[in-house]
Amino acid sequence: MTMPRLLSGQSVVVDGPTAVALPTLTPLLVVRALGFSNQRPLRVRVQIATTVDFAAGSLAVDSSFSTSDTTIAVQITRALPSEATVYWRASVQGALGATAESPITGPRTVPTWLTLIAPKPNSGGIFDIRRPLFVWQSARITPAAGPWTYSIEITNGGRPEQAAAGLRDTTFRAATNLQAETPYFWNVRATLPNGDFVRLASSASFSIVDPLLPTTTILYQNFPNPFPSATTFNTCFWFDLGQPGGTVSLDVLDLRGNVVRTIVPGLDGVTQFPAGRYGRGAPGAGSNCDSRFVWDGTASDGRTVAPGVYVARFRSGSGTPTFRRMLFKGR
Repeated sequence: MTMPRLLSGQSVVVDGPTAVALPTLTPLLVVRALGFSNQRPLRVRVQIATTVDFAAGSLAVDSSFSTSDTTIAVQITRALPSEATVYWRASVQGALGATAESPITGPRTVPTWLTLIAPKPNSGGIFDIRRPLFVWQSARITPAAGPWTYSIEITNGGRPEQAAAGLRDTTFRAATNLQAETPYFWNVRATLPNGDFVRLASSASFSIVDPLLPTTTILYQNFPNPFPSATTFNTCFWFDLGQPGGTVSLDVLDLRGNVVRTIVPGLDGVTQFPAGRYGRGAPGAGSNCDSRFVWDGTASDGRTVAPGVYVARFRSGSGTPTFRRMLFKGR
């Protein structure tokens, strides 16, 4: 901590938020100049930096102004860097040349500008409605710097499916029905009037479950593929069984046709499944994968297999098997 530099009894104190985590992106600082009673005007300088040495490249705020007041409220009007660690200080110079500098205050942590809330950005989820509600939040900011405006985009396979711009609220209900059994991602851009912005995208997909029973039997492409991904070690298998259901087997094969791992039957030994949809997580569970129908890249003996291309083989009853290629990236 740097102590004030005192000349002829002058000193400077800066009052600001005391908690380590700042409550806002634009804090209010109050500078008090002590011992300058006969020196007007006062030249005040306020600095906020991301390093304690206040190096030129680290300055987020560097403001100077003249005043006749000895207690000056300084409202920061530009959002501090998201999630940065910051320090602040002030100096005052009187009309007769006397100068004093405040102690350095910090570290303080700036809130994140934008947070995605629902669907959960890192684990996705399952919804049983076709128009789910999207929810996000932004850190507090002074009206002099705001308000926030938002745009949202819902994507499927990297292509925009729905989008909206100019939003002031932090919720958005899908305007039209989303497709069932489709992995969706979403992203939000938050923008300030001065043009500063931040954009966040979900790293995990969410999907819609159609409550009606399926009319056909199908094995969907596993996901993520390739795997592992940044958010999971496993790849997930979804399949539908049309009426009346049937006997199911699901195996992972190498390219020579050898069985590497059996997914169905699993530890419970179940092979008979009624008509329905399988592999999805339960609505509200925070995951769009049922842990019974995943592969983690290990063989039946528990050893991790070599990176490469593998094949999922799915069969229902005496029907023709379905195959899906997948790429295991290794660990």
